[in-house]
Amino acid sequence: MMTESNKDLVRELYGRLMGEGDVATAERILSDDYVDHDVPGLPGGGNRYDLIRAVQGVRAAFPDIKPELYEIVAEGDWVAVRVEAAGHHSGVAFMGIEPTGTEIGWRELHLFRCANRRIVEHRSIFDMLAILQQLGAMHVG
Repeated sequence: MMTESNKDLVRELYGRLMGEGDVATAERILSDDYVDHDVPGLPGGGNRYDLIRAVQGVRAAFPDIKPELYEIVAEGDWVAVRVEAAGHHSGVAFMGIEPTGTEIGWRELHLFRCANRRIVEHRSIFDMLAILQQLGAMHVG
């Protein structure tokens, strides 16, 4: 069944790229014409190498990042997944914020489109406000 195969692609991409920093897996799974509509820091979106660089930046800032995937739902070519991630800000600066040593957690929602056993498109939403609050860069109230 193709929906299960597509879910497996997303699990492998997220687990290997974000969880382990495995760029080779990302290059194999993401199509040559991959479009990412929501690469952090790139308002116009980007390609697979932009996504890889963004993930490398997050992993450099949070070297012990632990992403957990929940509610993976697929229909047709599309796969949706809710992610909860956590890690210590013990690496490099993140968005101009020097390492705090603080362990933080955040939530993400992702929507992937698959074709020919590769991921061809991606959209996402991150709880950036929660990240910035936990790093002490934003205060509410």
